[in-house]
This record gives sequence, C-alpha cells and structure tokens, in this order.
Amino acid sequence: MKQRLFTAACWLFGVPLPDHGQPTATRPLARFVVTLLLGAVIGYVIVCCADAAQDFVNGFNAGWHKDEPLPPEVRWSVPLGGLIGASLVALLFAQSRVMKSAILLTGDRLNLERERANRQQLEAELRLMKAQIEPHFLFNTLGAVQQLAEDKAPQAAALTAELITFLRATMTSLRADTIRLADDSAVCAAYLRIMQVRLGARLAFSVDCPPDLADFPLPTTLLLTLVENAVKHGIERAPAGGRIDITAARQEDRVIIMVADTGAGFGATIGQGVGLQHIRERLALAYGDNARLTLEENTPSGAIARLYLPL
Repeated sequence: MKQRLFTAACWLFGVPLPDHGQPTATRPLARFVVTLLLGAVIGYVIVCCADAAQDFVNGFNAGWHKDEPLPPEVRWSVPLGGLIGASLVALLFAQSRVMKSAILLTGDRLNLERERANRQQLEAELRLMKAQIEPHFLFNTLGAVQQLAEDKAPQAAALTAELITFLRATMTSLRADTIRLADDSAVCAAYLRIMQVRLGARLAFSVDCPPDLADFPLPTTLLLTLVENAVKHGIERAPAGGRIDITAARQEDRVIIMVADTGAGFGATIGQGVGLQHIRERLALAYGDNARLTLEENTPSGAIARLYLPL
C-alpha cells in the first residue's frame, strides 16, 4: 500500500520512476499527460493568487478607512490568498520530498540490478568452469581406454581415437555460433568413420573441402545434421548400404555444400524431418532470405541435400 501511494505521488508531481514492467513506448505519453495536468493545476493556483492580490489592491484603492468595515472583495481575498499561498508552498515542499525519495529509490534499484548482474556473471563463470572440467575428465578416460586396447584390440583402440576426435571437435563447436568449413568437414569425417565400424562395408564415404573454402564460416551442426540424416534414413534403411559424398563449391556470390547418398532415399516423407526443419529455422535466423536448403532424389537411388549460403 505504501509503495502504491508513493508511486501515485510520483505520478502526481511528474517525478519519473524506473518502471521495468511498463512498456517504454507508453512512458513519454503518460509523462506528458501528467506534466500537462500538473501545469494546469499550478497555473490555476497562480491565477487565483493574482486575482486575490488584485482584489485586495482594488479594495484599498476604493478608499477604505480603518473605521469602516472591509469591503466584501477584500474581506474574502485576504484569507483566500493566504490559503492559496500556503497550499502552493506545501505543494512545492511535497514535490521536493517525493523527488528526494524517488532518487533514493532509483539508487536502491540500481544497486540491486548491479548485484544481480554480478551474481549472474559469477554463475556463468562457474558453469563454464564445470563445462571445461567434465570434458577434460571424459577425454582422459577415453585416452586411457585407447591405450589399454591398443595391444589386444587395435580396432577398439582406433574406434576410441575416432570417438575422441569427434567429441572434442563437437564440444568445441557447441560453444560457438559458427564453425570453419574445414573443421566441420573433419567432424563429419570422424562421425562417418565411427559409423563405418558399426556398418562395415555397407558404408563408404568421401569428404571434399576445397582449400579456398577452408575458413568459410557456417552455423554449427548444420552439416553434421545432414550427414546424420543420410546415415539414418538412407544408408541404414538400404539392405546393401550405400555411399555418402560431401562436397563444397563456390558459385558466384555463394557457397554450395552438398551431401549426397545412394541409400534408400526420402520416399513419401521428403523434407518433413525435425532435423531438417531445425536447419531451415537456423538458416532463416542467421541469413534471412539469403540462404536455403534444397532436397531432391538421387539417381539411381538415395537423396541429395544442398545448402546455399552467402559469401
């Protein structure tokens, strides 16, 4: 209740208060209306004081003597003028008190916001430290497994090495918004080598990243999502497996990245997957209308996905 009365007083006297819950677009209009009303009230008080003073002077000019009763206009103008003058002084005093309280309240709010920002920064630093410690422990453990398996299970050691490469590159890219095309191609190659251990001869692949496009930046996980879709919906569904080819080329003012497979193809569900929809949303967010994803059937079987990205 006290807070509401204080806020109402601030509005009455035109004292601005930080109000984070109020849309900023409505504040100038509301402040203008309050200032206009307050100006009208103060102007009316000043006019009344001036009228009272004028009536008092007119009474004396009319020839008032001490033995005669005061004229009516003088009799009422004196107390009325005093009342109006006292009200004006009280109004100015109240405005100064409200202004002082508003300044103190604003300072308190700024201190609270500063403390909240410092606390959020500390929490973010702790989360980052935790995120760095956990992968370090994971990579050390996988490295130990790789060393133990090198003599008696070389294939398992090789798989562990590929897994370390894939996880290290993936975790690094997840901390950034973009990734170099060369690094993203290396992540996809490590992922496909891991899939080769499981699928064997059913999966073959190639990755071609031109040197002049090695530093080309693109949103993280876009290319990997297309490769995962090619394995899951193309190669794994085809009894004989298939091949996945990843290529990139420069065409005028854009870069075209293609993921082609010779697996089972899209069928009736072409382009309806959640992963593909996620890619379209990220392209729209990063490039607007300047980037797109296209899908088409491959010949004689499989599918082709192309990313068109601006240079």
